[in-house]
Amino acid sequence: MKRTRLICLLIAAVLIFSLAAAGTAAGQEAIKLKFSTAAPTTSSWHPGAEKFAALVTERTKGKFAITIYPRDELSGGNQAAGIELLQIGATDIHLQDALVWSSIAKKSIIPCFPWLLPTNAEVDKYVMNGEGGKALRQIISDAGCVCLAVGENGYRQVANNRNPIKMPEDMKGLKIRVPGSNVHVNLLKYIGADPLTMNQSEVYTSLQQGAIDACENTLDLLFTQNTLEVVSHLTLWNYSYDPLFLSVSNKLWNSLSDEEKVIFQECAEEAMKHQVKAARETVESLMKNFGKYPKVQVVTSLTEDQVAAFKKAVAPIYEDYRKTFGEDLFAKFGYTF
Repeated sequence: MKRTRLICLLIAAVLIFSLAAAGTAAGQEAIKLKFSTAAPTTSSWHPGAEKFAALVTERTKGKFAITIYPRDELSGGNQAAGIELLQIGATDIHLQDALVWSSIAKKSIIPCFPWLLPTNAEVDKYVMNGEGGKALRQIISDAGCVCLAVGENGYRQVANNRNPIKMPEDMKGLKIRVPGSNVHVNLLKYIGADPLTMNQSEVYTSLQQGAIDACENTLDLLFTQNTLEVVSHLTLWNYSYDPLFLSVSNKLWNSLSDEEKVIFQECAEEAMKHQVKAARETVESLMKNFGKYPKVQVVTSLTEDQVAAFKKAVAPIYEDYRKTFGEDLFAKFGYTF
């Protein structure tokens, strides 16, 4: 009888200890992480950010709580400064496109070269599933963070207030805003345009007031940033493909256990696959929604001859960067000299 009572007491003690330990673990405050993205919540970037945050929280059993800050809120809208915050560990997670990253990691601009990756099939072959994507992740990681996965900003189109754009001569003297990319500045000069750089936050007003004639961006962002309210012409020419990079700070990465690193890596890859799917579905949907802007004249595609004329005009840009970036790197994206 006493033996049975003693066993029961021991079992009860073990149960109480286990429950207390579980309660302590459950009561621990989640580690709060800051996730900065450059795009608004209405863009196709946001589903990828939300997916990553949800997956990490779920698979680490609530150890991490991730707050998403859109429009580079943490850096006052300054996109380059947003990257710098990641590099010093002031933010933990970051989602930004190649064009902005190229101001810091110069070779990340490679997939954005004109008409290098003109179809989603080529993007999937070289970037999403190929050696090009691996090279890009390493290029970004070498810039002071850890790039976990590649997503999709998409193809950049041109919108303007002067005339329809179908041939290089239609670009002559066009004062066009571009992000801080020397490649895009130079290639647009080869076409005959007058490119200048400015923050995205200034584009709407500059177009509205006539300070610039044109801008180029993805269809997604042209809609979500309301750019089409203040232009009269849009050409879908798919001249430049722009990937996204989901990265974490070295500070965060070095604080993770080996198991947590695997979780973060897998969550990033799943989240960016989800984001790419959302980006492409968004473009399909927006293609049917030009009626929202009846004053905008849309050139929905260029002919083979028109594309060939633009390719001829911008061909020197490849030679300009042949030695700087290296033939081997271009080859990872299917380009041979």
